[in-house]
Amino acid sequence: MKNYLILIFISFQFNSITSQTIQQIDSVCIKMCESLSGLKEIKDDAKVTIIFQKHLPDFYEKVNISSQIVADSITDKVYFRLQKNCKDFRDVLDKLEENKSDWITLPEKPKSKVSKKELSSFFKGGNFYYKEYDGKIVNVLITQNKWIETFEDNTSSKLLFHPKKNGEFDLEFIESDNHIRKNLSIKGDLYNYGIYELNDGIFWVWLSQSDKTTYGFRIYPKE
Repeated sequence: MKNYLILIFISFQFNSITSQTIQQIDSVCIKMCESLSGLKEIKDDAKVTIIFQKHLPDFYEKVNISSQIVADSITDKVYFRLQKNCKDFRDVLDKLEENKSDWITLPEKPKSKVSKKELSSFFKGGNFYYKEYDGKIVNVLITQNKWIETFEDNTSSKLLFHPKKNGEFDLEFIESDNHIRKNLSIKGDLYNYGIYELNDGIFWVWLSQSDKTTYGFRIYPKE
C-alpha cells in the first residue's frame, strides 16, 4: 500500500452534523476523479487542491456538516478512497512523491512462474515484510486464514487471507487503527493478489486494483 504526505487544509462552517455512508463519499470521489481527468494542462501539485476545493464545499453543504472535526475526517476518507478508486489521482501522487520501494506498475497481470511446492511455502504462513511506497517497512504475519500487518508506528491492520488457485489470493479488510488503512478501506473490501516470481527466496507479487491497474512489489521472508 502507498503512503503520501500531502496535507490539505480546508475550513468550512455548516449548520448541522450528519453521518456519511461510504457510498456518498465514493460518489463524490467519482466526480472528483472525472474533474481531475480534465486538468491536463495544470501542474500536478495544484491538481489535488483544485478538485478538493471544487467539490468538497458543495458536498459538505449538501450533507449539512457543521463540525470541523467531522469535515476533516471526511476529507481524510475522500483523500484515501480516491487513491483506491481513481487511477488519475494515483498517477498525480506518484509524480509528487519519490518511490523509495520496489513497487512497479505492470502492463497486465503476469502469469505465475512459481511452482506449487514454492507456493506452498508461502501459503503455509509465517513472518514476512514488504516496503511501502515511501520505503517504510510493513511486517506481515500470515496464518491459515489471517493476514496481520504491523507498521513502523506500531499500528496494525487485520485482514482475512483467502488463498486461491495459481498463486492468487484475496485479502478481505477487517479493521485497522492505522490512519491510512482505516481511511483507505472499509470492512469487507477485497484486494486481489497473485504471486508470479520467486527470486532468491523473495516473492514478487502483483496487486490488481478495481480499475484494472496492476502493480508489482516484493514480499520478503523474515529471517
